[in-house]
Amino acid sequence: MKIRYLTLLTLIFLIPLTSCSMRKLTDVSVIAQEESVIPSATLSPTKKNTPTNTPTPTVTPTKTVTPTFTSTPWELDSFTSSLISPYAQPVTYIEDTCAYLENKWGEGKSTPGTIVVPIMFHSILKSDREATDPNQMTKAYFEYFMGYAQKLGFETITTAELVAFLEENEAIPERAMILILDDRRPDTPELFMPYLEANNWTLTLAWPTTEATSDRLWQKIEDYVDTGFVEVQPHGHYHIYIQDYTPVEEIETEIYQPIEVIQTHFGTASSAFVWPGGNFTELAVEMAREAGYEIGFTAYSRGPLMFNWIPLGEIEMTANDPLMVLPRFWSTEAHLALDEAVAIGDAAKQAAEEIKKEELLHYSLYCQSGEGE
Repeated sequence: MKIRYLTLLTLIFLIPLTSCSMRKLTDVSVIAQEESVIPSATLSPTKKNTPTNTPTPTVTPTKTVTPTFTSTPWELDSFTSSLISPYAQPVTYIEDTCAYLENKWGEGKSTPGTIVVPIMFHSILKSDREATDPNQMTKAYFEYFMGYAQKLGFETITTAELVAFLEENEAIPERAMILILDDRRPDTPELFMPYLEANNWTLTLAWPTTEATSDRLWQKIEDYVDTGFVEVQPHGHYHIYIQDYTPVEEIETEIYQPIEVIQTHFGTASSAFVWPGGNFTELAVEMAREAGYEIGFTAYSRGPLMFNWIPLGEIEMTANDPLMVLPRFWSTEAHLALDEAVAIGDAAKQAAEEIKKEELLHYSLYCQSGEGE
């Protein structure tokens, strides 16, 4: 009895303690869930490694390489305009980008947007005669055009000035034109003289140098040249339209013979060849270059000229020499040519200002450092 009584008392005493312990574990579990406690993993003690006599590997120091600037120059944007002939597209001709940028933005150069309008004159009718041929221009329209050009602020340039502008962007008037009178028209320059003298303009005679020119006629042309307002450039010798089937000997005569004749009569070198009828071939262009001509003119009205910017058609592109196949406007639409040129020049000037910083950066990175292209 005594033993059973002690056992019962022991059980009675342990029951409250067990109940209390279970309650504490439950409370801890709830708190852990409420606080999102993630139980940590049990870490087993690491085994100590006994040090060995393994030799430490020798590390050879690497050579320090200094990085070099090898960035490739980016392609510059080219100006274009929907105002030029739909049968033409502008082409560039200066391959050295650094030389182009230096001449474009250098001091003493023509400002971006400077334009040149070559205009081709033929027959200017007298009095009130009506024009019946595309080559003819009424005197009334001639007088209107000359006054209109003056009103717009155009000035003339010579072939030498045009060459300097196209090759190195030498300074010329922002609105320039070159007036070219084709063929042997000894009386027509008289109509130009009052405007040339009043505005200090110049006229270029595209003259066929055939032996048919009399001494008296040569004297008259020489008198024009002596005024300082007229120059003479070759327009062939016999004025033959050069075609693919034209014999090489005839092409040579047309290109080379005028050089000697003009030198004899005027004491000047020939720099521009005005293609008779505007016709040329790739071979003829190559021969003209070899003869020393620097520019040539066609009879295609493609658009005005700018530095490193010549609008050409598919036919002229076959020559692979933009400066030898320059476009010219017909005089019968000369005032429209001036309007077009002004609009293109203004647009080109604005476009140049927008990319000026980019082009000067290009020049400073790839040209001034001696890494010219």
